[in-house]
Amino acid sequence: MATPNNKQASEKTSNLFTEECDETAESIQEKLSKQCTWPWTDFFDNKVAFQTSLPAPLGPFQVGYLDLMTPGLPQDSSLLRIYYPAPSNTSITSPPLWADKESRAGMLRFIQSSAWEWPTWVNNSEFDPLFAAKKILLSPAGFLTGFSLGWPLIGTVRTIPIARAAPLAPHVGSGWPVVVFSHGMGCNRFNMSQLCYQLASQGVMVVAVEHREGSGFGTFYMNGDTVENIPYLQVPVDENEYRVRNKQINHRCEEVLRAIDLLVKMNAGEAITNVIDKKDNHTISKSSMAMTILKSSMALTILKSSMDLTNHLYLAGHSFGGSTVLLASSLDTKVKAVFAMDPWMYPLAGQKFEIAKPTLVVNSEIFVNPNNLHVINKASKNNSEVTFEVLKGGVHLSATDLPMAFPTLLRRALGMKGKVDAEVTMVEINKIVWQWLKNLISYSS
Repeated sequence: MATPNNKQASEKTSNLFTEECDETAESIQEKLSKQCTWPWTDFFDNKVAFQTSLPAPLGPFQVGYLDLMTPGLPQDSSLLRIYYPAPSNTSITSPPLWADKESRAGMLRFIQSSAWEWPTWVNNSEFDPLFAAKKILLSPAGFLTGFSLGWPLIGTVRTIPIARAAPLAPHVGSGWPVVVFSHGMGCNRFNMSQLCYQLASQGVMVVAVEHREGSGFGTFYMNGDTVENIPYLQVPVDENEYRVRNKQINHRCEEVLRAIDLLVKMNAGEAITNVIDKKDNHTISKSSMAMTILKSSMALTILKSSMDLTNHLYLAGHSFGGSTVLLASSLDTKVKAVFAMDPWMYPLAGQKFEIAKPTLVVNSEIFVNPNNLHVINKASKNNSEVTFEVLKGGVHLSATDLPMAFPTLLRRALGMKGKVDAEVTMVEINKIVWQWLKNLISYSS
């Protein structure tokens, strides 16, 4: 089977996504234009009094961030959020929203799609109430409407305690360690922000890739001055499911490898064109737009010579992201080790690949699936440095920020809470990730 570096495979992946997604995207967007735009969501988004921050960074640093989108089609470009250590006295004056109304609508589309087309090899026992709601609300449209009405009323508007374009804290030695992070299905570059910014607060550069092949709840790219949206691609559970998921994971793998290439260029001081601000400024004049792009691009220069990509480049991912980084790790020699949480291995079930780097696999208690473990064991049969751990009391969504958006009483009903509260589980997950990385850095030193 062709590897993700094969140009022909890339083109086929793109064509498959375009051909299979257009009709689905159009029908979903038409429904949502009527069902998911509620007047009070603007009120909740824009009133600071109703906004609550996610937990503060626990490390010795505050956290800065930069969003980066390179120009081009999804198969040729990148969309990243770069979290980095900032001086401890950095003020967080305008923290970004964790999820605006557009993001919430996308997440609900994903939940709706999953309820009717549950992916193969994903345990569903923790989501029993979700399937009960499906029976009560009967149709996808009714399901979507019910959840859309409920979220603004019972959900919490969260902000992320990070500062855009904050100063970069000075590093010691060859540069900050770097972790490239791959999110799971139905997420984007900031749905797992706590894992990313908590790690950055310890003195790590964390680069969250936003995958744009249809597995996220919704994303976009710039086609010239036009915003092109990429909705979640609902994949039927039929004889074509594996073919679509396998093409998605190879596309995702390419995105991780492109992110690493971009980091190398930024570390070397090469100029990178950043068009991330075109989305919200596409009505301004051409000269003003040019200045906006120049400003966004120049902001990246603070990263020059700040990363130790020679000795300390690592990959981490959750769910679909876990399998993504396991595949990508074998395709770039600079990668030193991998952290995979609840890796969903179905997309690689029929593809030959090798897990050759030191790897820690952490499964939440309910997500342990023999099929996923079999694929990992087969790919790592010649690797004695693969370790498995089980997170007691946690559920699959414990590693995401999603539980924090809902009251504690509702979390279990939505499949977001196990035997332990989400806040406690998240602290434990962050400890596991930081201990994993700290051991690697200490061993290397």
